[in-house]
Amino acid sequence: MMAHRAMARWRPSILRAACMSTKSAPIKNSLYSYGEGYLGTLGHGNYSSVEAPKALDAFDGLDLVQASTGWSHTGVVDAHGKAYVFGRTHHFKNVIRAINMHRFAPWFLDFANKVGGHRSVEAFTPVEVTLPEKVVEVACGTTLSLFRTESGSLYANGGNYYGQCGVGHENASVWEAEVVKLPPVQQVAAGYQHVLALTTEGQVYSWGKGERGQLGYGTVNLSAPQQLVALRDKQVRYVDASFNTSLAVTVDGELYVWGKLMGADQHGRKNGEDQITPRLVRTSAPVVAAKSSHFHTLILTEDGRVWVLGRSQAVHLPGDKAVRTNPEVHVSPVAVDVAGVLDPKRIVRLGKGVQDSSILLDDGSVFAWDWKDGVHSIDAVRGFHVESFESGFGTNIFVGRPKTVVANE
Repeated sequence: MMAHRAMARWRPSILRAACMSTKSAPIKNSLYSYGEGYLGTLGHGNYSSVEAPKALDAFDGLDLVQASTGWSHTGVVDAHGKAYVFGRTHHFKNVIRAINMHRFAPWFLDFANKVGGHRSVEAFTPVEVTLPEKVVEVACGTTLSLFRTESGSLYANGGNYYGQCGVGHENASVWEAEVVKLPPVQQVAAGYQHVLALTTEGQVYSWGKGERGQLGYGTVNLSAPQQLVALRDKQVRYVDASFNTSLAVTVDGELYVWGKLMGADQHGRKNGEDQITPRLVRTSAPVVAAKSSHFHTLILTEDGRVWVLGRSQAVHLPGDKAVRTNPEVHVSPVAVDVAGVLDPKRIVRLGKGVQDSSILLDDGSVFAWDWKDGVHSIDAVRGFHVESFESGFGTNIFVGRPKTVVANE
């Protein structure tokens, strides 16, 4: 990891969290899941919903250090550098079909799951991904898995309709993990169907679907990595990707965004256009950390404030008549009110979701944020010391251990 400019005293810990540090704790962490089971992606080998966090038997006895969720699958890394995946790992069209069916005809999806069994789910329970060296990071997009190794090599498999695996072709799927030809990589991020990679030299590469400008150099799709020349003169320390947008944070705490509807005028007001090259976003102070969920990004700044950027959620407002609001795209940061709920200086990690994000504090507690309810505690995990927490469509995944274990450390 490159050297960082000295900032506030609490900055180093949040940077390690934002970049998904893979240092293991003395006590072994397990992987837990809970939520809706209709996609078959909770890792327990069935379509049953799980109300309370349940450890995955497949990881019993292993020390897990990192997990990443996509829409419908999860990637996991253990302390020995082995990587695992479970869920719907390759066919995103089947995922979209199942989500829509659950929304409009859940009874039919239940019938299809009973008749089809596990055939719609590539990995009903965790399976190990065979790679030639130890893995230190996994990043999951929509049926896309990326594995960064200890030497800085990058491997990919999964859905590849737009070349998002980065292996030089657009075959529908890449089943066995293939190497992505890049300089040594220090961090990787997966969006809906595009990828950003950050090299050890602080340079950014992107590939996959680019029709909304999310690759940062026009509106082309690319099946192999291309350097983002607009940021060539910047030292970037972190990248992230959401549905069809992307971001980069420099070593000086500058924030750049680009992609779908991220266009703005010189005053930061939205112009309704796609941003096809990186745009500098004004922030109240240098950016300490950022984490993109599928439709928005949470941002922490050095002055101890929390912000959100991106598309707001369409929600039903309270009242005599339910009113569905239209989503709004925020191209400049909007303040998140955390007063009386949590101390931003205690944040050690941010986690992604679909319509929400997770916020982890230094005591292992977890909070969620969404447009409707703001910041609130996640009651389901109050009995756990959580190291990382992410969610997909109806599923919640976290690495951690019961607080009774922590108390005895």
